[in-house]
Amino acid sequence: MLRSSIANKVEQGGLSGKPLKPYTLAALRILRPQIPASIPLIGCGGISTGADALEYAKAGASLVQIYTSFGYDGAGACRRIKDELNELLAKEGTTWQGIVNGAVNELSWKPAPPPVPVQAEELSSVEVLINEAKDLGRMLDQLSEEFGSGDMIDTPAPPL
Repeated sequence: MLRSSIANKVEQGGLSGKPLKPYTLAALRILRPQIPASIPLIGCGGISTGADALEYAKAGASLVQIYTSFGYDGAGACRRIKDELNELLAKEGTTWQGIVNGAVNELSWKPAPPPVPVQAEELSSVEVLINEAKDLGRMLDQLSEEFGSGDMIDTPAPPL
């Protein structure tokens, strides 16, 4: 949990590292479905292990940024995180690119499919309806002749 803004006012420097991780992961999970896969997102905030990096990739990050752990652990942090990540990926039988591509393609925004054009079969069903209406009109004309037009209101049929 982040401390209150009053407590943060007296501190020097910015907020980074582990306290940011839940917030940056949540932001990534909200943002990834809103943008297309062609736009890469960089995961950052609290990445200090290979498992952290993998969690960002599975949430839709294309890359990860190491900052605070690099500052605290020195130049060896990046190598250690990469080695841990390689072990995890080997256990899962996949690669970083496989995880990233799978997550990005699955989680990213996708445009709506184009409307389906009217097929020839649908046109023929319209033609069938027109023909049925013409047949019905002929049957009504025959009924009118059989019963005489004297009892019926003589209204012209609409053209078909």
